[in-house]
Amino acid sequence: MHLTVIKGIGKTYEKKLIDAGINSLEELAIADLNELAEKTGISINKLKKWKAEAKRKAKYKKAEIAEDMAKITTIEIDGNRARVKIKEVIHENIPVYKGNFEELKDSIEKEEMAVFLDKKASLWFNGEWYENLPYKMKIKKEVVKKKSFLEILKEWWKK
Repeated sequence: MHLTVIKGIGKTYEKKLIDAGINSLEELAIADLNELAEKTGISINKLKKWKAEAKRKAKYKKAEIAEDMAKITTIEIDGNRARVKIKEVIHENIPVYKGNFEELKDSIEKEEMAVFLDKKASLWFNGEWYENLPYKMKIKKEVVKKKSFLEILKEWWKK
C-alpha cells in the first residue's frame, strides 16, 4: 500500500518520507519518530498520528523477541540519551532514566523505548522490560588547550 492511504499524507509528504527511507506502512509503523522528524522536517505530532494509523492499516503486530536480549543488544549511553542496537537495528536518541525506579516506572513505560540505568541497564521495549543488558558510557574527551610560547614565557617571568 502507498503511504498516501494515510489521512494527511499527500504526494509531498510521501516523497519526504521515501527520501528518509520510509517506503511502506510497515516501515512507518516501526520508525523512530525523533529521527524521522529530524530527517524530514515533519512535526512529531503529525508523525505520531500517521504512525498510529500505519499500525492499524498494516495490521502491525509488536515484534516478539525470541532470542536472549543480552546477546543481541548493545546500549551506548551519552548523558541522558542512549543509542540502542538490537540485532542490526539502531535506535537513536532513546531517553535514559536514573534514580528511584518505583517513582520513575510509570513515566518510563509511557515511552516506546527507554533505558533505566542503575548498577546494570534495563530496557523498556515493546511493552516489556529486559534486564541486565550490557552497556557502555560514552566518555567525553577533554580538550586540553596547549599554552603558547608567549604564555609559558610570561609564567616563567613571573617566577
